[in-house]
Amino acid sequence: MAAFLQKHTLEFHFEAKTSRNTFTHRDIYLLEISDNYGRLGVGEISPLQGLSPEYNDTFEEKLKEVTSNVSYYLNNLDELVDYPSIVFGLETAWWAYKHSSGVFFETEYTTKKRALPINSLVWMGDFDFMRSQIDAILKKDTKCVKLKIGGIDFEKELELLKYLRRFRSAKTLQIRLDVNGAYHPDEVNQKLSELIPFDIHSIEQPIAKGQSNVMRKIVENCKIPIALDEELIGVTTYKDRYQLLKEINPSYIVLKPSIHGGFRGVEEWIFIAKQLGIRWWVTSALESNLGLNAIAQWVSQFPESYDFPQGLGTGQLYKNNLPSHSYLQDYFLYFEN
Repeated sequence: MAAFLQKHTLEFHFEAKTSRNTFTHRDIYLLEISDNYGRLGVGEISPLQGLSPEYNDTFEEKLKEVTSNVSYYLNNLDELVDYPSIVFGLETAWWAYKHSSGVFFETEYTTKKRALPINSLVWMGDFDFMRSQIDAILKKDTKCVKLKIGGIDFEKELELLKYLRRFRSAKTLQIRLDVNGAYHPDEVNQKLSELIPFDIHSIEQPIAKGQSNVMRKIVENCKIPIALDEELIGVTTYKDRYQLLKEINPSYIVLKPSIHGGFRGVEEWIFIAKQLGIRWWVTSALESNLGLNAIAQWVSQFPESYDFPQGLGTGQLYKNNLPSHSYLQDYFLYFEN
């Protein structure tokens, strides 16, 4: 089996901000595997700058090594536990290689019997930019909205939540907040208490990862359910994953296959979470349509994915995205092949 690697730069339609970074473009790598019979499959390797710890000065050297020895690494993914985006790329390339039809899993989603519910998304920016996104969302019948916060004045963010709740109550609109670890431990309790009146569904990663004792106390004392995301990065063994979730005991975990261990890693996170009574959902890590297609097909195997909005509505972020195998309508993702 041979492999070929091609770099591709995706251009955003706007400045996509989080509390960590501002993105105008991002690089991904397309991994093509093929054999002597003309069969091939293309996968996506898309580490996220500022979030994926593997994305450093030696990353491209590792990519070359894996590409040169692709047959070996396809059979030894355990050796790539510190490179989740490469695992994701190998997995998605292998699925595409095995399934020339483009259907990796036969599910209600891929057989077009059901669609996947998707949360709407409000990107961080100045007050006017965020409110303009909210206005556009309110014109549609979204059931769940996620706001990335922690980057502008907190009082302004409270204004945005008041504005949202003026039009939609918790009975008709679920609000998820993503702080990306922006709150300092000294201020987090006060800020979370001020968010309680807005009937928030969950708050993702209120403080930076690596402060499990503080996070556990937040989970114990906060009236708003806490979700972990960045906290899961770099935790690669079953024992450590189980210990982390048992110790902090969040209400939810938010899973990104290309960051949290590839699909094999995410499946282990789900297995542990179910044992501990923790719920989960999946989001993209700003992959292209190629990666999004694989994530959507994979998650559609789980019955709960049809009842709980997933974070897979990022396919329209880029000016030069790859061809899509799905389309978004009224915040439902439909398979199209």
